[in-house]
Amino acid sequence: MAEKIFLVEGEILQKGKKKPFSKKVSAETASFAAEKAMCLFGSNNKITRKRIFIKETKEVEENGR
Repeated sequence: MAEKIFLVEGEILQKGKKKPFSKKVSAETASFAAEKAMCLFGSNNKITRKRIFIKETKEVEENGR
């Protein structure tokens, strides 16, 4: 199965405030894309999973691919 580009949108809870985010990730399915986004936020920003709220995951067309 070929990997697709997904746009993951949601909010993170940081210092008591909810901050919106959108992140493009490459994955095989929408659920894997949401999982990958949570892993990236955790490793890059030290945010735990219980502070990440995924609202929408949708496939997007990537220009030039």
